[in-house]
Amino acid sequence: MADKTYEMLWDCRYCGTRKNLGKTHRHCPNCGAPQDPNARYFPPDSEKIAVEDHQYVGADVLCPACGTANSRNANNCGGCGSPLQGAKAVQQRTDRVVAEGQAFQGDSAQAARAEHAQQAAAAGQSPPAPAPSPPKTKSSVAKGCALFGILGFVLLVVIVAGGVFAYNKCGAKASVLQVDGHSWVREIAVEQYRAVEQSDWCDKMPAGAKVISRSKEKRSTKKVEDGQDCQVRKVDQGDGTFKEKKECTPKYKEEPVYDDKCRFSAFEWRPDRTEKATGSSLQDTPRWPDVNLARTGTCEGCERKAASKETYTVRFVDATSKTEQKCDYSDMGKWQSFKEGSKWTGSIGRLSGELDCDSLKPAP
Repeated sequence: MADKTYEMLWDCRYCGTRKNLGKTHRHCPNCGAPQDPNARYFPPDSEKIAVEDHQYVGADVLCPACGTANSRNANNCGGCGSPLQGAKAVQQRTDRVVAEGQAFQGDSAQAARAEHAQQAAAAGQSPPAPAPSPPKTKSSVAKGCALFGILGFVLLVVIVAGGVFAYNKCGAKASVLQVDGHSWVREIAVEQYRAVEQSDWCDKMPAGAKVISRSKEKRSTKKVEDGQDCQVRKVDQGDGTFKEKKECTPKYKEEPVYDDKCRFSAFEWRPDRTEKATGSSLQDTPRWPDVNLARTGTCEGCERKAASKETYTVRFVDATSKTEQKCDYSDMGKWQSFKEGSKWTGSIGRLSGELDCDSLKPAP
């Protein structure tokens, strides 16, 4: 659409007459008071009045003597007759932007004065009398209370969780424990090379895979242009009028991209079993389990050794409560340092009831 020009509105602060026209009514038609340029506001779409053949000469200027707003091409003030040389331009409202097809519900003189006061403050000037702040609605108060309630609950959870951790850790009790026994386990995982049915995009299949079936499936999406998103910008021209400009940007939609998905069979090394060796005392010398591989190499049914793991466990008895505790180690030397019947001091959590293995020290 071509840019169109409309009249701003203003309210007379002396007699209360509302919705005077920004360009047509330089003075209040009811009481004759001069127009307050700080009270100009955008009308709702249902009350717009077009300005035909409007010749824009620039934003109005304020008379240095009486403060009356005058057309920029005037030489003398229409209110008091003073010269307008060096007069400052009036402040303009910030743009209003609405989506095309959406009705603008209007503005207010109160909002206009508040905005001009902010603009003046930002420029280091003395602002006009500020408009009173709108009272808080019941819903806004309720939302604020709800937000503070949620934040309070989260803070409470954090405090409780921290308190529990601190009570369990800092409130741990020192106990004397006696070594009651030892055990160990050593494990070796065995993998087998076998055909495994799986699914992937066909171009991702490993070499040598045997295709079982193929189908079309959604793999990704792509953006394609789908019309335009348009909005209408209302621009205060500073002379009692505003201009409407239509602004459009392309909009896009997501479209699926399909590709071939394959079910196929491919040979891979997969976990088959775990061989274990165990012992129940210090006298049982730790050893690795015997692993008998069916076949070695890379063939169907061939086997190989995979990850190994060793765990050494020391059992304790609390000298006071007679409860059992245990500590697991991966270092055989550390495990062997706990001699049968030796006594140690350690910390036990008050809530967990578990021994902190890092806290163990030989008992005096």
